[in-house]
Amino acid sequence: MTFTKDSEQEFAGLSLVLKPAASSTRCVPLNEWLPNFPHPLIWMNAAARSGVLKVMAVLQQPEFYAELIQVICLQISKNQAVLWQGKICEVAGVEVDSSSLHVVQIPLWAESPLPHTLGRAIHAKFFEWIGNANSALAEEVHGHDSFPGSLVAISGKSGRQKYLKLTLLRSHLLSPLLWGLSQDIGREIALAGVVCRLEDSTDIARSSSYQILAESPPQKSIELEFLSPTSFKQIKTVQPFPLPELVFGSLLRRWNAFAPELLQFPAVEWSAVTASFELQTRALKMKGGAEIGAVGWVKYQFSDAEQAKIAAVLAQFAAFSGVGRKVSMGMGQVKLR
Repeated sequence: MTFTKDSEQEFAGLSLVLKPAASSTRCVPLNEWLPNFPHPLIWMNAAARSGVLKVMAVLQQPEFYAELIQVICLQISKNQAVLWQGKICEVAGVEVDSSSLHVVQIPLWAESPLPHTLGRAIHAKFFEWIGNANSALAEEVHGHDSFPGSLVAISGKSGRQKYLKLTLLRSHLLSPLLWGLSQDIGREIALAGVVCRLEDSTDIARSSSYQILAESPPQKSIELEFLSPTSFKQIKTVQPFPLPELVFGSLLRRWNAFAPELLQFPAVEWSAVTASFELQTRALKMKGGAEIGAVGWVKYQFSDAEQAKIAAVLAQFAAFSGVGRKVSMGMGQVKLR
């Protein structure tokens, strides 16, 4: 599989929408519901939203989603109830995911307090999960100049609770990630030497496409919040202050590395100014020593109309891509305020 530009026409995944059926209804276990589908398939719980029960159909090879959709539609026409985790359900619908951009969150509980920095441990797990589905893809992603997403652990209500937040910038990465992840869901894993248990509920917290983001209206004023230590390469030094040309230059390079060619932007000589900010420097412990970066918020202003348009798109993109250095190690997490 080559690391080509995303056409945004691929299927990233699909989910069944289930609703409770009468207990007397005849049913078949969901794992046996598609006997004629010839390719490896796993069903995974999706995080419930507004009480709606969804189950994700996860393929080891995402190129077979088009075939899976046809088989599912044929099976739905038979009005056969399914048994999923002890509940008899009707298949009320199918949701197809063709988005290129995803934010995946997985809750976990640790047996003892986790260290503040989990970047290297999550990085290793990410490639293990991708590799379990497609080892060649894992090697390809690892060798790419720009990591196609970001990885971070978000603190929960206690030192033992965390959420793994994995963002993806290519549609074809979602299914292999979920395939590998499914082997650890509900089981114990080790992160930084601490035993953790991944909860049986994977949340696709957000998804979008490059086309949707490209239609963002211009903004002459943009506020970004840097949630984890953020820094940038500046000539031969590391710059912790998020200067506008560094922030939006980083986002522009990542956008052009992964967006469809027709949506890419030309080079920009940024003329934005930093209008106001509230920042602190924080250290993030890494294997080679502490990395210093900025956390807090910055307000940028754009007087040039074309730059205001491009910046608005990139600001929306930032939540998926991360910004600056070491986004695959927990740095550079950012959101639009």
